[in-house]
Parts: sequence; structure tokens; C-alpha cells
Amino acid sequence: MNMERNQHVINNLTAFLYLSILLSPFLPPVALGLLSCATIYYVRGNWEYRSWPEVVFLGFMLVTIISWCYNPTWYHLKDQDITFPIGIVPLATFGAYYMLSMWTRKVLHFSWTDLQKVYLLFWLGGLYVAAIVFLQQLEDWQGLQSTWIGDLLDFYRTNRYQSEKSIRSIGTTGNSNLTAALLICFALLSIYASSVLEGKWKKTLAFSMFFLFCTAMAYTGSRGAWIGLVIGLIVQVWMTGQRKWTVGLFAVFISIVSFFPSIIPRKDSLAGTIDVRFQVWSTSWEIFKDNWLLGTLPIHFGQLYKQITGKIIYHAHNVVLGIASEYGVIGLILFSALIFMTIRRARAWRKAANQKGEKRLAGMLISQTVALLGHGMYDYPIVSPQVGLLFMLSIVMIHTQYERRCVLRPEWSEDEESAEKIKAASHPVKHVSAMLSIRKIKKNES
Repeated sequence: MNMERNQHVINNLTAFLYLSILLSPFLPPVALGLLSCATIYYVRGNWEYRSWPEVVFLGFMLVTIISWCYNPTWYHLKDQDITFPIGIVPLATFGAYYMLSMWTRKVLHFSWTDLQKVYLLFWLGGLYVAAIVFLQQLEDWQGLQSTWIGDLLDFYRTNRYQSEKSIRSIGTTGNSNLTAALLICFALLSIYASSVLEGKWKKTLAFSMFFLFCTAMAYTGSRGAWIGLVIGLIVQVWMTGQRKWTVGLFAVFISIVSFFPSIIPRKDSLAGTIDVRFQVWSTSWEIFKDNWLLGTLPIHFGQLYKQITGKIIYHAHNVVLGIASEYGVIGLILFSALIFMTIRRARAWRKAANQKGEKRLAGMLISQTVALLGHGMYDYPIVSPQVGLLFMLSIVMIHTQYERRCVLRPEWSEDEESAEKIKAASHPVKHVSAMLSIRKIKKNES
């Protein structure tokens, strides 16, 4: 009874973790906090320190502590009259990611089929995000304002984290670019679903949802998201072994962008946005050069940026510059090692898998990771609660499933090996039996 109750709690906590990504930027920290407490209760001292990706999360925690001790910085909340050390935020973040990794390794024990069910349900949940994006294009309609849908849209509009006021939908994250990052992952999940679901109507539904998510992404007005989506699709097709399809897909997307550059609804030109980004990147590079070893830590980056330019920018709008300026060269090395090992293990997991669904699952998870990094070349979405959690979940699940498939010996590999031995042993028996039958026939004929 206790085991059933514990399993029920474990499954509900995991479901709440994925649900928090869909609903609000306030929920992922709550979900990670509850999961961290549950991990401490269930693991009880059986911790991992040298495994991937735990070693990277611990490394970032160590860099954070040293960086803050070397240069103590504080942040003051004027409304609550509270001052706290800036190092608390990244320390708590990477501590929670460490607990997340321990949760999947020591507590969750998901097989690849369990993980497939979770991500397919999460994919269907993405329809809520798309619906909010579409409704935000209609929020001025009087008929919506007097309903509960109007109250829901007011909640997301009130918690908006975007400098400009425009027609761009902000979705459930409070920011157009961050919502676009979520929609990238749902679009990639649609392609994955189309390859593993059986039945023509299910495959048709999956492809239809892909175009639905792409349409929703267009209403966010994010240009960097399209780059991330193209990279993610190329990686996903490449992981299937279809090299010709990969090249063809890349050529099609390049042609679409070349002939239809105004496909994304934005008033400002692409050259104008690149010019703004270049100014941010130049200042971020100057901040990195002054703090090249240990970085500035998040939040303090925005304080330094305001001192230099007089403008409020909270991050570098580039994942490489962001990691380098906030955590220094050491942090950049840690992050690069994490990405390298994740890609390497995803490929090894895919090759070791014995079923098409599992191979596609490995391709989908690594495509999400690479797509968010591709989007991160023009933005920095993985620092947000929802996108950051989804990014780290993909990485943690890849490492966990790799170890269960390639390091440990799963049951299917032992059964398959036994079946091969029985099959090999049966060949000589069948050959002898056939020879005896032929001799018996000849003897009867004579």
C-alpha cells in the first residue's frame, strides 16, 4: 500500500512539473521546490557527484559561490523593501536542476515507453499555449472581456515581461520570444508524434498540429524562433538516418525565407532588429572582458548593463555570450561540455535502441535541445523558468535513458541475447533432422 501511495505521489509530482511549463512562469520554481524536497526524502543520502549531468550542475553551483564571494552583489526589491544576495538565484536554480537529475535517476525510473507517454500528453497540452496565443489576437473583442476567458487573458497581460507594446502575442510566458521557444518544442513533438502514432487519422492530426503550432509561432513575431525550428527539424530528420531528406529540408526552408521574407508579422525590419541585437552583444562582450574568469552572475549583468548604457537589459540575448558574461570562461567550458556529452549520449542511445519509437524519442529530445540553442543565438530563452526547465528536462532525460540503455543491461537486451542463442543452436538441430528425414524417405523407396 505504501509503495502504491509513493508511486502515486511520484507520478503526480512529475505531472505537475510538466504542467507548470504550460501554465505560468510562476509555477516551475514551485514545482522544482516541491520536487527537490521529495528528492531529499526519497534519495536519503544516495547522491551522485561525478555522473553526467550532475557534475555540471554542481560545477555551476561552485562557480556561483566563488564568483559571489569574490564580488559580493545585492539586489533590492523596492516594493517589498527586501535586499538579498544575487548569488542566491543561480545557486538555487542549479541546485534545483541537480535535484531534478537525481529525481529522474534515483526515484522516477521511467522506461522509454513511460517517457513517450509523458511527452505525447505534454504535446497535447501544448494546445493550451497555442489557444492563448490565438485568443490574445482577439483580446480587444468585447465578447471576451466579460467572460472567464477575458479574466485569464488579463492575468497574462498583467504579468507581461516585454518592453514594447505591440500586436505580438505573449502566450503563457509573458514574453513573445519565450512563448515562441515553447512552440518550437511543440512543433518538434508534432513531427515525433507523426512518426510513432499508428493510424492515418492520428498521423494526419499530428501534421495538422505541426502547422497549428507554426501559425501560433508566427503570431509571436519571433524571428529567432524560426531559426531554432529549422535547426531542430534538421537534427530530428538527421537522427533518423535520412541524410538526403535532411539536405532537402534545409534547402526548402532556405528557399521559403529567401522568397517570402515578410512571412513573420513584424513592423520593424530584420536589419533593424539585428542592429539592436548587435549593440547588446557589443556591450555584453565588454562586460565579459571585465569579468572573464568567473562572470557577473545573472541579475548583476543587468545592473552593469544599465551603468554602461543607461538602458535596462537583463541578459545578453545570446546563449554563448550570456553564459560567458554571467559565469565566465569556467562556466562556458562547463556548459559546452554538457552540450557535447548530451549530443554524444543521444546518438549512442539512438544506436543502442532496438525499437523505432525509442530511436525517434532520442532524436526528438536532442532536437529540442539543439533547437533551443539555435534560438539562443538570437535570444537567451533558457534562462526563463518555463523554457529553462523544458531545456534541462530534455538533457536530463537523455542522460538517464542513455545510462539505462547503454550502461546498465536492460531486460530486453538479455531476452534478445537468449533468443539469438536459442535460434543459433536450433540451426544444427534442424539440419540434422532434415538429413534424417531424407534418409528415411530413400530407405522406404528402396
